[in-house]
Amino acid sequence: MTNDLLAGYANILTDAALAAASPDTPQEARNKRIVARMFQEIVNKKAYEVADEIFAEEFYWPQFDLKGPEGVKTWARQFHAGWPDVLDRLDLQVAQGDIVVSLVTVYGTHTGNWIGIPATNRTAVFPAIGIDRLQDGKIVERSATFNLDEVKQKIGVGP
Repeated sequence: MTNDLLAGYANILTDAALAAASPDTPQEARNKRIVARMFQEIVNKKAYEVADEIFAEEFYWPQFDLKGPEGVKTWARQFHAGWPDVLDRLDLQVAQGDIVVSLVTVYGTHTGNWIGIPATNRTAVFPAIGIDRLQDGKIVERSATFNLDEVKQKIGVGP
């Protein structure tokens, strides 16, 4: 399925110039709003229960082997343990069909254990990209990327 997401992302980039000239379909606009809720409510407000509303039971996040809304809640709690003041600013969203690509800027202070890195009490600002596939108004698959080496450098543990 990850290849499907990457193929969808490539198609979106290929068609971006044409898509910019035409408005989103109602489905694409709805999908963008659903994905935005993840950043605004789950990440920024720690409203973990929103995962039950916007993630399908069959949701899968291959990078972390997370499944269903409970997997999203686990990920969010672990992320917040390391970055309790984190805020994701949604900078750009592009949708094509059932795929939504989001560019966010992440702001936070690393004050707890995160991926095995003890707290550094340093602040970092970094970009991240998320690719979400939706079906029947719920997120069914997600992939996300950011430059881990850059983040490590900003919190003082990288080259």
